[in-house]
Order: sequence, then C-alpha cells, then structure tokens
Amino acid sequence: MKKNCLVFVLLLALASCESFLDLTPPDEVTDDQVLTSAEGLLSARIGMYNALQHDAYYGGFFPLMIDAYSDNGAAGGYDAPQLNQFNEKNLGADNIFIDNYWVAAYQVIYTANRILRSVDEIQDASLSDALRADVKGEALAIRALAHFDLLRTFGEHWDLQSAWGIPLMNEHDDPVQPKGRASVADCYNFILNDLQQARQLVSADDLAYGTGLKTAAYITPQAVAALLARVSLYQKDYPAAVAYATEVIQNSSYMLLDDPVLIYQQRLTPESIFELQFTAQDQSQYNNLTYVRDDALRVDVYFLANRLLNDFFQARPGDRRSQLVNFDPASNDGSIQPDGRTQKYRGEESRDNPAYVIRLAEMYLIRAEAAAMLGDLATCQNDLQTLAQKRGYTLPPVTANNFMDLVQDERRAELNFEGHRYLDLARIGKVAEVLGEHVLPVFPIPINQILASGGLIEQYPGY
Repeated sequence: MKKNCLVFVLLLALASCESFLDLTPPDEVTDDQVLTSAEGLLSARIGMYNALQHDAYYGGFFPLMIDAYSDNGAAGGYDAPQLNQFNEKNLGADNIFIDNYWVAAYQVIYTANRILRSVDEIQDASLSDALRADVKGEALAIRALAHFDLLRTFGEHWDLQSAWGIPLMNEHDDPVQPKGRASVADCYNFILNDLQQARQLVSADDLAYGTGLKTAAYITPQAVAALLARVSLYQKDYPAAVAYATEVIQNSSYMLLDDPVLIYQQRLTPESIFELQFTAQDQSQYNNLTYVRDDALRVDVYFLANRLLNDFFQARPGDRRSQLVNFDPASNDGSIQPDGRTQKYRGEESRDNPAYVIRLAEMYLIRAEAAAMLGDLATCQNDLQTLAQKRGYTLPPVTANNFMDLVQDERRAELNFEGHRYLDLARIGKVAEVLGEHVLPVFPIPINQILASGGLIEQYPGY
C-alpha cells in the first residue's frame, strides 16, 4: 500500500482550512528566548501539561466523543448535524470535533518537542542534571501518550502489518512541512522507544518545586509503567502487558476503593495513576458536556449515556458502578429519556472535573486480559473478581470460551465515559458487530487536513 503524504498543519480550532497555523503567535517568545534557563524550562513544562488539558483533548471532548461513538454513549445538544454524527454512528471527515481533537493532540506533541529540542542545550547552573532528566522524561512520556491516542483513533492500531498509521513527529521535524503516514509497526516502535527512555529519566520526586513525591497530576515512573502496560496490550505483547501492569498493581501507593463513587467525588485518590487537574478558575468541560444542570434538556447536553448502557447495568445486580449513570425519569427531562446522563462529572458549580487518563482499575483489567491470552485463566479470574468484588458485583467463572466477553464487560462497567469503549471494540475486532456494519473501526482524517495538504492525504478507506 502506498504511503500517504500528510501535511501536518495544526489548524486552529474552528479556524478556516485555508491557511496554516502560525506556531509562534506575535505575543509569544521563541524557543531561543524561553528555553535557555531553568525558569524557562519549567514554564515550558507547565505549558505542555496545559496543552494536554485543551478542551478538545483531555479537557473534555476526546474521552467523551470516543464513548459517544460506541454503545455507551449518545449525542444530545443543539440538534447539530456534526454532533448527531456520533449519535447516528456515521462520522464524516467534516466533523469539527474530530478536527479540533487532531489539532489539539498534535499541539501537545509540538509543545513536547520544543522541550526535547532544547532541554539538553540549556546552560544554567541552577538546573540540576536530575531536574533536566525529569522534565525530559515527562516530555517523552506525554509525546508518546499523544501519539498513541492519535494512533488508536486514526490508525489501524490492531494490525502490526498495516501501513495505516499516523504521522510521527520528533523534535527535529518542522510541524508545518509534509509528513507521511508511518506504518503501524513504526508507530509502536516510536511510542515504545519514547516510553522506555522516559522510564529511565522520570523521577518520582517533584524536583521542580521540591515538594516531595509527585502526585498523580504529573507523569511519574508508575504512570510511565501504566502507559507501557496499555500500549503493550494494544500491541499484543501480552507478557510485557502483564509485567508492567503487575509492577503498578504491586506499588503500595495505589489501592482500589470500596466505593467507586468516591473516585469521582474526590481528587487524586489512590486509584489514580495519572489524573489531570482543573480548578474553578481553570475549568474542564466535562460537566458542561455531560450534565450541565439538574433540569437540563437534551439540547443542553452534548454527550449522553446510551439506553443500552442502562440495559447493560440492569443485568448486573449489585454493581455499584451503576450509580455512576442516571436513567431515572425523575432526574432527567423527558427529552433526554430513554437515554440518561453519566454521573462521573458532577459538580455544577466548580466544574473542575479531572481527566482520568489512567487508573489502577485499568491495570487489573489489562493484566486479566493479557494473562488470559497467555493461557493463565487463574490470574484473569483473580484480577476480574478482585475488581468486581470491590464494586459489589459477583463475577461468573472465567473459562477459555468466555474470558474476553467478561473482560470487555468489566472494562465497560468500569471505564465508561473515560474514552475506551469504541477503541476497545476496534482493538478486538467487534466494531461492526456491536455498532453496525456501516461503522468503521477508524476515525476519518479531518477534511481540513486533506484540503490544506492540496489533496495529498489519502483518506482512510470507506470515508
């Protein structure tokens, strides 16, 4: 298959597709001016995390639209055709929400690359070798995360022989120059190399501010190991997935909570491995997009809980995770019914809902699936039952015939509205079976990118 040539344009959200984004706005200083001191490096570090929290990415839209394009979610607001594409499971390349996400994710990569391009050259006596290595490791891990999210969304991530990967951008690439698709295998190699380097560099200590151990609001060694577990599962490297997940599970910093509701009512609980923080002054969009207010109408809510998710939980007596979705007619306007709303992002006043990028429960789920794929059904049973019991549910016996269904059901119960379900269905080859034969397992490349490239981008087959 001929590689596609892709112009990496980073268009501004909602902007015209007629021109490239100026990556250095008039009021922004250049790398040569900023990344020359310890202070400048730490400012760039903050900017990198801020980029990750963009509304179109982990500030709200990315995880929610992934679930909306599955049997977990439905679309609500404003009778907008491009939002209804998620409801109808019929995405088009003109979808502005996809375009905004593409731009935001590559902006994260560009921001990380600015750090990686300059960090080793900074001459500042106040910059310790340990802090330099720590920030470099964080940038590598975040660049890997963004590339992997893009690969999972726009590439054939389940097929290591596929040429349908995504553009890979290293620190030396000019972000406005043409860049072809890499193969899926090359994408995995790039992502894993970044994470393995990060593993050697990232510190558990908050060296930037001298406040002791880092919280889950930053990239830690455990966050890198958790990301390696996730990537390894997708890559089908099951021994590695088991090993990395086990490393995190055995870390005494983490534990499963008895009440799953507390994960979303509190902040940085022992369940969180990497959780992006927001404040009342720097709000996320999760509440605005999923709940809004008690008397909200369907036209007010962008992303709803699909009635099929209600059916799913009705068949799981005792599962306390059902408390995190609300299908009660007394709580939802008639225009919303029979769909409902997720309760994971409540807090209508502060609207400082975090992004739960990766949690301990996912490590149990990764190890359970990977172990079963290696023939270790006992570990699969133990891990699934450990998680299910904490959530009040009694798991059926795991067998060679049903383990994948049980794993996916637990993933659906645990991770709904955190950006996994559609990607899981693609990963196990069940998109068409579950969502409809017309639904493709890959999002379309945004038409703005195709137009801006002068037609050099070849769209994914079927779009």
